[in-house]
Amino acid sequence: MEHRVQEQSNASLMAGFRDRCRRLGLRAWSFVEGGVLADESDPLPPRGATLAEDIARLLSQQTIHSRPVPVADGWLYAMQHRRGSRLVGTTVAFAPALLAPHQSAASLLGSSLAVIASDTAELDESRTASAGFTSQLSESFDTIDLLYSVGRSMRRPMWAEPFMTEVSSRLHATMNFGWMAVRFSTRKVLPTRLRDLLVHVGKLPRSESIIRRAADALLDDERCRDQWCVLDSSASLSTEGRPQVLVQPLTCKGQTVGFVMAGAKAGADPDVSSYDIQLIEAAAGYINTFSDNVAHFEDQHALFTGTVQALAASIDAKDQYTRGHSERVAYLSAEIGRAMGMSKEEAERIRIGGIVHDVGKIGVPESVLTKPSRLTDEEFEKIRLHPEIGHRILKDIPQLADVLPGVLHHHERFDGKGYPHGLAGQDIPLIARIMAIADTFDAMSSTRAYRPAMPRERVLAEFQRCAGTQFDPEIVPIFLELDLTHYDELVARHSAGAVTAIAA
Repeated sequence: MEHRVQEQSNASLMAGFRDRCRRLGLRAWSFVEGGVLADESDPLPPRGATLAEDIARLLSQQTIHSRPVPVADGWLYAMQHRRGSRLVGTTVAFAPALLAPHQSAASLLGSSLAVIASDTAELDESRTASAGFTSQLSESFDTIDLLYSVGRSMRRPMWAEPFMTEVSSRLHATMNFGWMAVRFSTRKVLPTRLRDLLVHVGKLPRSESIIRRAADALLDDERCRDQWCVLDSSASLSTEGRPQVLVQPLTCKGQTVGFVMAGAKAGADPDVSSYDIQLIEAAAGYINTFSDNVAHFEDQHALFTGTVQALAASIDAKDQYTRGHSERVAYLSAEIGRAMGMSKEEAERIRIGGIVHDVGKIGVPESVLTKPSRLTDEEFEKIRLHPEIGHRILKDIPQLADVLPGVLHHHERFDGKGYPHGLAGQDIPLIARIMAIADTFDAMSSTRAYRPAMPRERVLAEFQRCAGTQFDPEIVPIFLELDLTHYDELVARHSAGAVTAIAA
């Protein structure tokens, strides 16, 4: 690529000199190794013409200089262009006799052309240096801006796909490639949020399925497995006319698990540059760190969820009639949240709240929890304490801070007649209003020591009746539209004694 850029710069230098010659009334043609540089404004005289033969004879001389060479109807001048000690081309100028009617005038014109050639070279060097400096500044700014934006987006490991899309989009906007893609394989070392992921920007050269297979095949390609590589041609990844594809490996936990790929580079030079390589390498470093963070986050989340599940299971174990209750409330609460338009992450937090909503029953005597007959007022007061007990148990766990309002207030009523604080309406936290519906529905739908489960029709009718008194009237209609198929499957499994794992 650098060779091609240098050729373009040399051509620009000679074009500048020819232009200044023409302003003096001269014709001019530039020659490089391999032939003449095409110039539509003044094509080379046709072969066989006297002037064409004179030019060829002048170029064949071993020593070329700026002294005038007399030819028919004028003078020829050969000016060499150099960069340092390297000859990059020669321009031949023709001055008609009217401009230089005698030898002394021709010599003076030759001296002027030598000054013009030197001045043009200096101007070109200054312009090239300035353009290079400007380009470096621009590239540095683009690099800093991209890496800053990517680094800022790394703060949320649960948003894996949006992060990869952001990186791809930023790279595509900064660089000159027709398409960019980030592909992660199906290897088990990857966290589930990244496994088998493909995000891309721009027009892919093939279908997504072909791109996936091509990227996965590169995992066994020694050229690209451990460091960046440029594929000069790939049947699956190359674009016609612009075959080069830049491939940068991605790692997770020290293993190569995928690639950043860029192809169909646009512009005057379609070859991959060192700047392209450095920028994608830097971006890949952020992606690798993010991938490790996602894996660590999932490991920690699994440990956290397992601990929460153990807490819920300890409550369910105290009463055979409430086996699976926490899991079912968690499921229904999350489904209500999703139906209300909450994000996956928001619904997950509500699900966690549902798992631990009854953890305070640890502090309630089993004799009260499992009593087969009606509770006394004193016993019911002990039951009413479980939201506050649960809140005290969980309040020092930072990961549960956002779900504590659900634990504390899931027995509040919309009309203010609930407990423990008698909150009403919108003063009841949203998570608690959601969990109240899920908790009550499961309680009414389950067999307890003191009564059998209520029929589904009666349960749903009771919710319609109590909308606006016991329950939030805006959430009840949403709940009544839920598909309860999976909930019924959970009930059947729990009734058979198979409490399922509470998984995200």
